[in-house]
Amino acid sequence: GQNRPVSALAGVATALPALMRAEKLQSRAARVGFDWPDIASVRAKVTEELAEFDTADGDAHRREEAGDLLFVIVNLLRRHGIDAEDALRAGNAKFERRFHAMEALAGPDFPALPLAEQDALWNRVKAAERALQR
Repeated sequence: GQNRPVSALAGVATALPALMRAEKLQSRAARVGFDWPDIASVRAKVTEELAEFDTADGDAHRREEAGDLLFVIVNLLRRHGIDAEDALRAGNAKFERRFHAMEALAGPDFPALPLAEQDALWNRVKAAERALQR
């Protein structure tokens, strides 16, 4: 057998949550110089991938572009020192907290409310949270 060098990506566990694995793959690639030179380049790639997602034809192509978009967003977060898994966990918790507060304000009739009224409740909950943070 030939002696092939071990890949820079070797050892990144396939069982990791996808966002965490993307971050680790990107970090490993960056260690050997495969990374965008600056955050502006990463932001440009986010815009490019979003456009590709928007113009994807068919479910398989759209799913592929969705993966590319998520992957580059993980890269943007990594470049800012933000753990994607933690960020999404916090985003989920915030959504859940606000949604429950909105349901509590509306009462049992919440599902029957028109979207505009649900949205108004969402904005009310969001404003109340922000007022408490000040």
